[in-house]
Amino acid sequence: MLQTILPCAKCGSTALRKNGSSKGKAKYVCTACRHQAVFVPAAPRKAAQYAQVEKLLLERVSQRAIVRLTGVARMTVAKLAKKSANPSA
Repeated sequence: MLQTILPCAKCGSTALRKNGSSKGKAKYVCTACRHQAVFVPAAPRKAAQYAQVEKLLLERVSQRAIVRLTGVARMTVAKLAKKSANPSA
């Protein structure tokens, strides 16, 4: 079983415990600073953003327009453009 350690958004501590649920998603409370939130892992969201960036690059949209549309940093868009232009690397 894969277990991920989520840091607190407020203090950065990893001392979290489950504290109920909201709309089907688990809520956690930080035992260090008592901050309470629904923590969503960033990996699936970033993967979806990167897929959208690659699709826009194939449609020959400018890099600055992709930054405005997706919210991904310009240097990340440039890195993905370079990677898609040279698929053997």
